[in-house]
Amino acid sequence: MDLNTIEKIQKVIWDSDNVVMVSGSEVFREGGLNGLRAEHIVYDIEQKYGFSGEEIVTSQIYSRQVAMFFEYYKDIILNKEKPDNTTVYDVVAKLEKEGKITNIVTKMVYDFYEDAGCEHIVKLYGSVEENRCPACGKIYNSKYIKQAKGTPKCSECGVILRPGFSLFGEQIDNKRLTHAVDAIEGADVLLVAGISLNSFGWQNMLRYYDKDKLVLINTEEKIGDERANYCLYGSISDIFAKLAKEAEKNKKEESAKKAKKSDSKKSK
Repeated sequence: MDLNTIEKIQKVIWDSDNVVMVSGSEVFREGGLNGLRAEHIVYDIEQKYGFSGEEIVTSQIYSRQVAMFFEYYKDIILNKEKPDNTTVYDVVAKLEKEGKITNIVTKMVYDFYEDAGCEHIVKLYGSVEENRCPACGKIYNSKYIKQAKGTPKCSECGVILRPGFSLFGEQIDNKRLTHAVDAIEGADVLLVAGISLNSFGWQNMLRYYDKDKLVLINTEEKIGDERANYCLYGSISDIFAKLAKEAEKNKKEESAKKAKKSDSKKSK
């Protein structure tokens, strides 16, 4: 891990009050979660279900093979109650509270940023915690889905629940999409974690950022990464932990400088 680059990135973030974070799939996968598509285990999924994750999470399967849909939902999407490592979420929450990060844009359907205390989150696909009864509108969380015997139904109406996330092929909510694009376009610093800049699902959105402080943190180098102004590769959680450590170091140095300046004024 390049400590010199970490120091540069930390300074870029620390000197800004408008950092927008784009959080990709590698962030939650480091914590052991699969996500909606679960591309990293596509062979196993096709062997078990006869379809890919992208084919299962569609209105066609939800409508016609609902038992398969919810089996996939329970076993693949909700494969872990909590991530193995929450460093990223905690560090991002701290940066938000300190006025550095203004928005977090993600297609992640888990609520780990919320659980860490983040408030300004644009969840493009929705959440596994907001499953809804299409009849009465009652909301059910992921625990209810996971523990349901067979197909999860509304306890009031007996109607099959609608998942809290958008299905593939459906349009993303226009309000969320506009919010995400506006945030990315207006960012001073764009902090991209856990995705390739050439990712099919993100490429069009990321092109709205045209400034010179694009920071990329990912597990490994990908084609197209040269567009970033700063790059770091390795464990995303470890990198964020290092950034947090550098931030604390800078805060102490700033506090020491202010105290020294204050003592100097008093002595005059």
